[in-house]
Amino acid sequence: MKKLVGIISACLMLCTAAFAEGYFSAEDQEKGTITEDKAVEDGFVLHATTEKYMNIAKKPLHKAANGEEFNMALQLQGSGNASARSVSFPVKAGETITVWGNSTSKTDMRSIVVVGPDGKTVAELSMDKDVNGEGGLASEGSVKVSVDGTYTVFSKKSGINIYKINVGK
Repeated sequence: MKKLVGIISACLMLCTAAFAEGYFSAEDQEKGTITEDKAVEDGFVLHATTEKYMNIAKKPLHKAANGEEFNMALQLQGSGNASARSVSFPVKAGETITVWGNSTSKTDMRSIVVVGPDGKTVAELSMDKDVNGEGGLASEGSVKVSVDGTYTVFSKKSGINIYKINVGK
């Protein structure tokens, strides 16, 4: 019986380790400025420096198409790269990365760059403009990945507010 329990426990641990599922939500963070790398839950890391800082700030209500509501945002404060103004996280092959956010511009859409473990761009996810800055519909972009590893997202050009990043099947 003990051997059976051990085998079942081992299988559960292996099944859990087989998927990197998790999420980052600005709703779960304290307001403030981020000026250095900050590890958060599920293996997500916020990358910032004193020169290329980011903010967690309260925002007008934005809603996702699935009905989820966002009142907080990770403000990227401008374009980024793999080491600053970015978020990295573990992903397993076959999982989907979904980002909810908006361009901080009232007139221009902007792109979130998704970089794979090899440093190459996997996708660019369009984030719609925040027309009146008073809330509205949150943009949603997704990409399914084919390789295990650490992925990173950042703004290609100028500011974007990220509300949530989800990794799952």
